[in-house]
Amino acid sequence: MMKFLIFSTLFSITLGQQLMSLSSFKGGNERNDLKVDAPFGIYVSATSDSAAVLANIYVVLEDGNKTSLNQLRNNKLLQNSGELQPLVVPASAYLTTSSSTTALKALNGVMFLCSAAQLRDEKFHVIDVSMSQTINLQTTTGDGTYFFLNTHMGTNPYRSSIISQWKQGGYSRAFLYAGFPLGGTQVKNTQIFSNPMVSDKFDNALFSNVEKFSLTNTVAFYLKVSNGGPSFRIEPGYSNVDGTTTTSTTTTGFYMKNVNGADNTVTIHTKRDNKYTGSCGANTHGHLPGGKVSVSVNDGASQYDDNSAVNSFFTPWSVPYVGENFQISSSGGVDGGVYYVQYFTLQGPAKSGSTILPGRQTTAGPGGPTIPGHVETTTKSSGQTSIPPAPTLPGHVETTTKSSAIIKLSLFAIVLIGVFGV
Repeated sequence: MMKFLIFSTLFSITLGQQLMSLSSFKGGNERNDLKVDAPFGIYVSATSDSAAVLANIYVVLEDGNKTSLNQLRNNKLLQNSGELQPLVVPASAYLTTSSSTTALKALNGVMFLCSAAQLRDEKFHVIDVSMSQTINLQTTTGDGTYFFLNTHMGTNPYRSSIISQWKQGGYSRAFLYAGFPLGGTQVKNTQIFSNPMVSDKFDNALFSNVEKFSLTNTVAFYLKVSNGGPSFRIEPGYSNVDGTTTTSTTTTGFYMKNVNGADNTVTIHTKRDNKYTGSCGANTHGHLPGGKVSVSVNDGASQYDDNSAVNSFFTPWSVPYVGENFQISSSGGVDGGVYYVQYFTLQGPAKSGSTILPGRQTTAGPGGPTIPGHVETTTKSSGQTSIPPAPTLPGHVETTTKSSAIIKLSLFAIVLIGVFGV
């Protein structure tokens, strides 16, 4: 645990933000300096922690003013929402309490120290997943970052969030990432979910239908939006997709392996109409040392498999038909590994004649088979695809500004956050 805290702190300081477990602080009236370049903001999420314990832990500013952590976790924009407001630190601050270090170790909450740039950004929001709430970003303009913290220990798995009732249209873009936002330009193809979606057969395809999904055992994740964004419901809890059926013939959904969860097989049935052509596929990435992830499309005796080791950048693949179901599984990974799968089904034009589904095949990569009957409308200026009835989207440009080594380090830190509860 201590090795992780040292690693996490050093990594965070380098990038100007910190996500800290409340259980990492020392009690007994010790001074715990908060080491981030000023000015910075302090946010606290501690949904399942005792109010009495939090009320006896204080953040003390350089002028002597002090605020309890219980006050900070309740410092919300509106009391019927989860949006947190920061305690602004102009110069320096430290945390102290008369409670024992042992008492602090029992805490499950977290403290996020945002950078000066994030503090100045009117479109940077921190939201506590402590209640059911609707996030409506459809009327927003420009770019925005929405950072979610879940410290709810009453869900199974704990710290899990359900996202449902997703509505999105127009030219909006939404990209979901694990961990906490570091500022700067995001690295291409590291999102765990996006709408519009990128595949090996289309770029930036906006899906009007998104399946309900869960982020399991995840304390921190964030959404980057532009040109507006989605409207969705978020709440503490877990929705098991195993055995479910998609709600539309053209749709996208998401599955992630529970951190520390045992290897298992998840089956998602597809809603389809055999009178039409179509395609389906998935993007997969994560951190599963020594293991492999298998995503297959199955239809009776026909099966198409993508079985590979996952890494920091998602691997897209697709097949030129819609099978009866997806099956997602992992094998050989060490405890604490995590992976993410965004899948899609896409109904095309009506069939002109009988179609024979391909038999069992091997791994597909970029440049796979053409989707029969699938019309891909490409805008010359942006090189992107529209899925009727959604309009053609502007090209999404994500410039890689960090090395792959840093990205792997970041993903490793995200996995450790999930494992150790920070």
